[in-house]
Amino acid sequence: MADVDKDRKEFWSSLPAVLDSMVLCDNPLFQEADTDYMVQYLPPIANKSVLELGAGIGRLTGEIAKKAKDITAVDFMQHFLDVNKVNNRHMSNITYICDDFTKFQIDKKYDLVVSAWLFVNTKDEVVDKMIGQVLEWLQPGGYFTFRESGPYDEDVPMRFKQNFFYHRTPFKLHQLLGGVVKDGHTLTITRCKNSRFSMKYDHDIAAAVTEVFYVAKKVPIELVLASTLPLTTISCSYLKMGVVAGWQVLVVGCGTGALVFHIASTYGADVLGVNFTIKDFNAAVIHQKCSPDIASLILFEMIVAVEEADYGAECFDVILIQETQLMMNDPTKLFANIRMLSGNVPRRLSPRTSFTKRLLLKGINKAELMSVKIVEKGPAEKVQPVA
Repeated sequence: MADVDKDRKEFWSSLPAVLDSMVLCDNPLFQEADTDYMVQYLPPIANKSVLELGAGIGRLTGEIAKKAKDITAVDFMQHFLDVNKVNNRHMSNITYICDDFTKFQIDKKYDLVVSAWLFVNTKDEVVDKMIGQVLEWLQPGGYFTFRESGPYDEDVPMRFKQNFFYHRTPFKLHQLLGGVVKDGHTLTITRCKNSRFSMKYDHDIAAAVTEVFYVAKKVPIELVLASTLPLTTISCSYLKMGVVAGWQVLVVGCGTGALVFHIASTYGADVLGVNFTIKDFNAAVIHQKCSPDIASLILFEMIVAVEEADYGAECFDVILIQETQLMMNDPTKLFANIRMLSGNVPRRLSPRTSFTKRLLLKGINKAELMSVKIVEKGPAEKVQPVA
């Protein structure tokens, strides 16, 4: 471990305290877009206490400080923190600590712990210890948001460039998080999504698709071990699809991504596939890595509770709900969320004429068909039973 610590410190000490060093990419368009993308994927942080591990020069610190009650920024490179302080000198709610994240201790509880490429510097046995520390720092119900990259090769523990860089698959991270229990609580991944901008600006698409954002929640262990969950079966059929290149398509319940890949390859549409297990997400991204011709058209996201999804200003030309089981207590929340999504103005408008798409949704009792109209502009129509 001593050699790994020495190599890690020497590597980061050799890098200048500039943004290029933090993201290992000198494209300013990527740097700005990537930072915004990470901030948007954070859980709600208004009036929350946040701990940032590996804060660096502060590309996230300042953005978080704008909304959070307070933020503690930790990094083991003093010259990085010095620049962080200068960049965010107008912020009064930031506390700076120079310490090694593998040994760092603080007697405070946080609503959110956030990091980027933290575990990639760390062996499994040290990761276990760090996960235990994160659990101690988090309030019950608090979130741990982090970003990692992985080789997507289950058999080879690949190390990238340096012998202290460890790349892990989403399922491996899921196992590491779930393998640590503190005071009856554990961390379970509730959402994860690969990076749109890594795929857009990285010429190595196979490597870019492995850049993944994760959101994990501190929950009682009995919730994770529960043998049964309230399940709702929702089936979807289509009156007419008519997808063309450039359209935005959302596939809910995409599993390992067969329909997602079919739509992207057949129609050239941009597709976001949502699945509900880390194993499906892992398999889907492995497939994506092996499909470089269409990989940039596809994003995958894992959400345990799909009714919690919030896509902000995004809008979809078509929303497809596959025949699958959704882990929801109340399926009407999904209908409400679809109406919310469809009511937003699309991010990209095309010269095509206005269109209307219909989705037929089958409810819990499998007897009442419900329809939702997805329109290009304006709010979606109220959901009404199909006569």
